[in-house]
Amino acid sequence: ARFKTMDQDLIQKIISEKANDPWWLESEKKVVGKYGKMFDPANLDQLTKEDFKSFLLIKNNLHWEGIHRQSNLVTSDMEALKRCLKNLLDEKIPIRKRLGQVFNVKGRGEYVIKGLGKAVITPILLVVYPTKYGVWNTRSETALKKLNLFPKFLPKDSFADKYLRVNDIILDLAQKYNITLWQLDGIFGEISGNGPFGSTQSEEEIVEQEVQEHGVVDLANFGMESHLEDFLIANWNKTIFGKKYELIYDEGDLTSQQYQTAVGPIDILAEAKNGEEFLVIELKKGRTSDAVVGQILRYIAWVRENIANGKTVNGAVVVLELDDKLKYALKELKNITLYTYQVNFKLMKEDL
Repeated sequence: ARFKTMDQDLIQKIISEKANDPWWLESEKKVVGKYGKMFDPANLDQLTKEDFKSFLLIKNNLHWEGIHRQSNLVTSDMEALKRCLKNLLDEKIPIRKRLGQVFNVKGRGEYVIKGLGKAVITPILLVVYPTKYGVWNTRSETALKKLNLFPKFLPKDSFADKYLRVNDIILDLAQKYNITLWQLDGIFGEISGNGPFGSTQSEEEIVEQEVQEHGVVDLANFGMESHLEDFLIANWNKTIFGKKYELIYDEGDLTSQQYQTAVGPIDILAEAKNGEEFLVIELKKGRTSDAVVGQILRYIAWVRENIANGKTVNGAVVVLELDDKLKYALKELKNITLYTYQVNFKLMKEDL
């Protein structure tokens, strides 16, 4: 009965095209072989910060993009991280108990690691136990919802309750279509519309898209501000924003960066520590002044209407260089603040 509402033609088409693709089969062998061994509980004492960070990069894991964004935070205490992973991957302990310890509702405990959410935890479970645990992330959730298979949760449900229900559905699908959980995860990407490996646009493709949408793009500023977004997230508590606002997490996953909305992704969405305000942050990224102002106004309106629940919604535009067009465009918008930033780069000659 679980599959009555499923679009059989859609998934059968994707499976027939992708499931037996040699590249898919080889990528599974490569990633599961390498990282399944690295995260094996017997080998975790040798896990290094560099090892863990390598897994989080799309170029290495070949399936999961964006999970690297909190890598510095997650690996700040490697001994704590290794304790967490040893417990998470110990099959002698019921999975419900293990997940409950990692996703402690109070956000504290021996096995709670800030920034280590389901989008990182479940891929690790998959590569270590590739026949038992599927991946629950935004992409797989979107796909299951499109197939009318995503379960409804009760307010009292813990993360473990939710994951086990999602995982049962994923396991049933893999068995029904005689595919591996790795293959099914890639197929979820196709169904969700993000492609088998998430959004892996090159910088050149992103620039081309920006040109099509907004006209001429300042390539120098675009590259600088693309990196600035990651820098702000990684160093949030040291920035001017971190004094008043905090980043937003969902089930341990960072959602503040590239926050998904029905009108496009917000560069950074933060919430005031007192819970009374949201802040929409947009980086100019080489776009025209009119384009960035129109975009942030659209995002502010969406946040106010969909998630603010009466809270104040303000905006911040961050640019490398100020121009008069942007300054005058924002002059009458009292709820949007303009920030500039500086980059200091210095070469020092060393005596040999």
